[in-house]
Amino acid sequence: MSNRFLKSSLFALTVSVVMGLWACSDDKTAGTVTDTGNTIAGVEDIRVTGVVTRVDGSVASEAVVRMARRAVIENGALRVPEHIEVTTDTAGVFAFDSALADTFQLAVIDTSASEIFYLPRTTRESGDIDSIRLEKAAVFNSVLYYEDVTDPAVPVGAHFTVSLEGTPFYQSVFAGDSFSVLIPAGDWWMEFFPGDPLIVAKLQDSGVSDSLIFRSWKLDDVKAGDSVSAGPFMWSTTTEVDSLIKEEEKEAEIVSRISGKVLCKGDKPCEGVEVALVTDLYGFGFTEGDSLEFTAATTTDSLGRWWLPVPEEVPDDSFRVEYRLLEKGKVALAGVSRYAKKKEVENLKDTLDLGKTTLLKTSGLVSGVLLVVNQNDTTQSNNCMVNSVVVGIKGTTHFVREVTCNMLSVNDLPAGKQELLLYSGDTKVVSTLQKEMVPLENYVVENEISLPEGGVQQQQWMTYTPPSPPRGTAPKK
Repeated sequence: MSNRFLKSSLFALTVSVVMGLWACSDDKTAGTVTDTGNTIAGVEDIRVTGVVTRVDGSVASEAVVRMARRAVIENGALRVPEHIEVTTDTAGVFAFDSALADTFQLAVIDTSASEIFYLPRTTRESGDIDSIRLEKAAVFNSVLYYEDVTDPAVPVGAHFTVSLEGTPFYQSVFAGDSFSVLIPAGDWWMEFFPGDPLIVAKLQDSGVSDSLIFRSWKLDDVKAGDSVSAGPFMWSTTTEVDSLIKEEEKEAEIVSRISGKVLCKGDKPCEGVEVALVTDLYGFGFTEGDSLEFTAATTTDSLGRWWLPVPEEVPDDSFRVEYRLLEKGKVALAGVSRYAKKKEVENLKDTLDLGKTTLLKTSGLVSGVLLVVNQNDTTQSNNCMVNSVVVGIKGTTHFVREVTCNMLSVNDLPAGKQELLLYSGDTKVVSTLQKEMVPLENYVVENEISLPEGGVQQQQWMTYTPPSPPRGTAPKK
């Protein structure tokens, strides 16, 4: 493989085209590589237009259309094709103000429908361009890891590019994150390399062979509609191997993942949704501050999908995944997956699918907790300030601590039916109860609550009795 994909030093300059791809918009944007052998005089004055429809015949609006120069192999190097990009309008129409060359590649990507179109060679006069019917895309799914070494000659960083060699199909990825690329049917080579062209140039200057910088993976007989999952891949400059997958990882990591899919209303895939793994269902790890923070482990791809390693520990009998979609820095939509049982991931030899989750507008909760020392006398105690409680939503990152007799507010909650939890805010008390293996129901109050979408639930005052013996009380109805 290394001989086939040995790149010349000129490739470091052409890689900059890939960086230019990510800045594409509805305005015509081109890379920097020129191909004088593939241009004609006056071609820039000729418009290239067409109409794109989906498999079912409906209009493909907001589909990405890329016109790229044909892939050229020079001195053993497969050059990254320069391209320009536009987006179809509401009628499915696209238009380029000019053609890159007399012959070129044409690619159409409709992420919302998971459909695609590819012409490896066509001309501006071709009838294929006038009316384009998409087909179901194949999807390449994986995770890319970077094997950093101590005191590397060139720090590579976490930014990489995954591309279908010689075509305008690519994806910018970060080490450790899952990714997916829509690709056409056929036999292909997926290529993985650092996303910064300056890093590529530095690696080459430091003597790293191109076969280690540009790593490839063969895809045979990919069919339309296929879902191809491979990896996880390990990019490294320390070992030259035919595949990117380390032998010792094939059994350990490939088959031990959890995944799911996130939808917005209308069953449309939600891209860029933050995904947090929640193994501490009761929030017992919440020991400092007055709120628990959402920590994203990954984000969804253009098809609303995500992948994560199986959690190393599951303290309770199950775990959950929480989602949120940010708009202008604020949580706009939220949701939670089903509970995954601990036994489902024990000795797992496959990917556990947690299913689809449709995000909803966030909800809120306003309530308060009254201190009741004697259950036979529900008169409020005057000793409120010396007692604190934790209130939260089970299986989420939403827990707050407040002293009794005060009102509390929790925002950005997933709407719908949830379990409201209440227990002592004194971590020493909770720790002692756990060490003594006191049954959970003796000190954690759990009640179902229905949180309104886009609204705030005004919960009645709840009552709390310090566990002595350990015992919580249910909220007043």
